[in-house]
Amino acid sequence: MLFEVRRVWRWGIKFSGTLSGCAGEKCKCSRKVCSGMERERKKRVMGAEKTEYKETPGGRRRKRRVALALAFMVFLTFWGCGNRAEQSAQEGAGTEEGVPDAAGKAESGEAGNHDVSGADKGEPGEGEEEKEGKGKEDEGSGSMSEGSKEEEAAGEPAEAEEESRWAGKKVSVCGDSISTFTGYIPENYSVFYPEYGEVQSVEETWWMQVIGRTGMELCRNASYSGSTVSGQSQDNHEGAYACGNQRVADLASTEGSWPDVIIILMGTNDLINGIPLGSYDGVSPVEEGYIQNFSEAYGLMLDKMHRWYPDAEIYCCTIAEVSRWDEEGETFPFQNEHGLTAKNYNDCIKAVAHAKGDAVIDVYGCGITYENAKEYTSDGTHPNAAGAALIAEKVCEGLEG
Repeated sequence: MLFEVRRVWRWGIKFSGTLSGCAGEKCKCSRKVCSGMERERKKRVMGAEKTEYKETPGGRRRKRRVALALAFMVFLTFWGCGNRAEQSAQEGAGTEEGVPDAAGKAESGEAGNHDVSGADKGEPGEGEEEKEGKGKEDEGSGSMSEGSKEEEAAGEPAEAEEESRWAGKKVSVCGDSISTFTGYIPENYSVFYPEYGEVQSVEETWWMQVIGRTGMELCRNASYSGSTVSGQSQDNHEGAYACGNQRVADLASTEGSWPDVIIILMGTNDLINGIPLGSYDGVSPVEEGYIQNFSEAYGLMLDKMHRWYPDAEIYCCTIAEVSRWDEEGETFPFQNEHGLTAKNYNDCIKAVAHAKGDAVIDVYGCGITYENAKEYTSDGTHPNAAGAALIAEKVCEGLEG
């Protein structure tokens, strides 16, 4: 800026001569200075000696004034332009910065528009009410689903425990005619179902229903029609006596696998054949041979099962009610020659089983009575399909308990 002022100052001094009428030879004003210069010009034209032009003090002052005025005008011009350029630059920068701000305000404004109309009043709008309602419904459904999951989780352990206890375990059955079925017992064993009874399908037998409901697998069904618990304990061939060696050995599968569970449903033929109960204490050893009383034979049978299958769980079932009816159709409990009924033999079974530490399943209370014997049995002894279902239900309850 200072350089420009100096240049204008010099140019103004030079130019001020022209403005003040001192233009040298070209000036034709009537001033004294110019008249003298004209005369000097004429002298040079006429061949006179050149004389140096000298300005008067008044001319120099006029030149300075004009130069100062021009310099001041130029200074004001450049200073004003500089301020306007700076302002324009600031305004341009402000405009560029203002665009995002405006966009941000617009976005915030749009975001505000998305808010509910009652936001200024502190009240939720329709959108928030819907969202809150939906959230509450979701929470409610979530709590319900969590509740249902907890209920399912509460139910799952029992089912898992039941499955872990019985599923896949091998079970063997030691029984009489009530537990037989052709094709499922050893070939040399006497059979009753389905040829002589009213259970025509193996799925209707009480033991197969238990297997289906518990998930166990059949290891061996060592049931012999007409067999008793008492008899020849040293029987190694026939298997007709539950206390005999052959019957106990037949509880293992033909492949040689041992049972995990043994279910015994024996004693009906001992009752019918009038085998005495005896007075076995459940602790004393029983001498091998022909066992003539029910209590000793039952105790010896359990001892052999524990000795041959030490890891097996043994369940001793009481026998169902044995009934008869007369020509008039009147039903009554069966009594043998000793005046004993099923209940008496069941008391013996419970006593011996408890003495040996084995569990008891009270099939006697399954629902078959002498009053309804015609409904659930074919002859007062052998259950039909409905009676077999009652026995299966009771056995499953006993296993679960």
